[in-house]
Amino acid sequence: MSRTAASFSFPLLVLAVALPPLVVGSGTPEPVLHLGLASLFGFGVWLLVAPPWSAGPSIAPTGVGPGHARPSQGSFGEGSVMAALCLGWLAAGLVSAVFGIVQYVWPAWGGDSTLPGFIATPSSAGRAMGNVRQPNQLTTLLALALCGAVWWAQARAWPRRLLVPVMALLALGIVLSGSRMGWLMLAMLSAWGALDRRLRPGVRQGLMAALPLAAAFAVLAWLWGRWGGVTFFPEARMHSASDISSSRFAIWSNTLALIAEYPWAGVGWGHFNFAWTFTPFPDRPVAFFDHTHNLVLQLAVELGVPMTLVLLGTLGALMWRARGGLSAADEARSRASRVALMMLALVGLHSLLEYPLWYAYFLLPTAVALAVYLGAGGVGVIPPGRERVCRVAGVLARVAGLVMIAGAVQAAWEYERVVQIFAPQGEAGERPLSERIRAGQRSRWFGHHADYAAVTTASRPGPLLATFERPLHHLVDARLMIAYAKALHESGEQRRALYVAQRLREFRHPLGDEWFAACERAAEGARPWHCDTTPVTEYGFEDLEPRAVLAARQR
Repeated sequence: MSRTAASFSFPLLVLAVALPPLVVGSGTPEPVLHLGLASLFGFGVWLLVAPPWSAGPSIAPTGVGPGHARPSQGSFGEGSVMAALCLGWLAAGLVSAVFGIVQYVWPAWGGDSTLPGFIATPSSAGRAMGNVRQPNQLTTLLALALCGAVWWAQARAWPRRLLVPVMALLALGIVLSGSRMGWLMLAMLSAWGALDRRLRPGVRQGLMAALPLAAAFAVLAWLWGRWGGVTFFPEARMHSASDISSSRFAIWSNTLALIAEYPWAGVGWGHFNFAWTFTPFPDRPVAFFDHTHNLVLQLAVELGVPMTLVLLGTLGALMWRARGGLSAADEARSRASRVALMMLALVGLHSLLEYPLWYAYFLLPTAVALAVYLGAGGVGVIPPGRERVCRVAGVLARVAGLVMIAGAVQAAWEYERVVQIFAPQGEAGERPLSERIRAGQRSRWFGHHADYAAVTTASRPGPLLATFERPLHHLVDARLMIAYAKALHESGEQRRALYVAQRLREFRHPLGDEWFAACERAAEGARPWHCDTTPVTEYGFEDLEPRAVLAARQR
């Protein structure tokens, strides 16, 4: 990497990590799409302009800290990459914590009021969510920012008067998110401080104080609610008598049943939602889940158990081989390895409860953290004298960056067609709905949203049977299930239509209940077709694929 490229690498990576989580959002139908596209664009620019592989020694930014810049030819674990990653998370976390405080104390501030387009409006009072619009994602972002603070405090020997308020602000943001996972992450960070004796005393004390400090903040938030402020969300949750797992136990149980039925090859990549929706589960959770909320189960149910074991085994073996970086005598190398591992552990915890890696603004920085950990442990480092390998890696990185930039720009442009369907505005929004739907259906990336609008607004969806293909494999909901059942019925597929209706009953959704209410009002001999509760057992989810239905009709 030339010195010119190296000078751009650090700020470009900082911006690629820090800016996407601060984007306010993209509206209906995908509120956080622009955050993901911003991440793709930012990392694409970084890879195009200054790929982390080089044919010469790595160059660390000036003033990072004593003993930091250790040249490592072709190594992704160079100090400048870790410094930028940590600074990016720290910047994003501090700003997001401030946004979270605003959302908690003044829920109406931002969004459509005082600062339109600057701070997202929270979905529920008494809970911070940042601009990532999800409290658990905000928690992970702030926990990663705490890791970034640890790295920089170690490298620059921050004084306690700077480190304490930084950590306190991030801990307060985690508390105000109302995330139960946040307490697990704070416990992990406190344990790190207690066990890692290579950390500076002030840093160790700050980490160990994070959990009790958060507890104090929680008490203050609860008292503030009692004194007339916003009710603390955890208190409201305790009084709601809701499932402590937020339906996770139920969806995991259903997922294990699917794995047992399809253990070898799974239900197909990206097919979990479709397979789960159209498999009988009388005890299913009432929400429409498009992920299992557990990465291991997600891989197992979609790819099968053998492939999952191969993937996880390979990852585990690589990380085990790189463990030497944790205890390296070189402090800079060891620090990068330990902080990167903690970042991976935090994202790993979140991945066992939700699906953060489906979002580019978590996926791409996590990939960098993994590369840093492996590189610090000597895994994947290109040895000296292999300049050609470095050059090839650099070319491939630049090509990937160019593709990411082009893809992000094209996706942002295409998305605007779909927005006009759900939130019309301007001259394009004045066109008839049918025209806006047709324009959206031409989108390569978001045509499924237009197809959804087409089939759910049609008075007779039967002729649109083929149009159900894309939306059914994106996310099935009650409105789509009702439309699909009607389409099957109109197409002469009465048994399949009834099968879909019976799956809808299991969700106990208000739209479904309204549809089935006609069954109670009608006389015994005049009940609508979808009221039959005699179980239809001859189909599996594969038989509900629109293309399978059309193929069966042609035979």
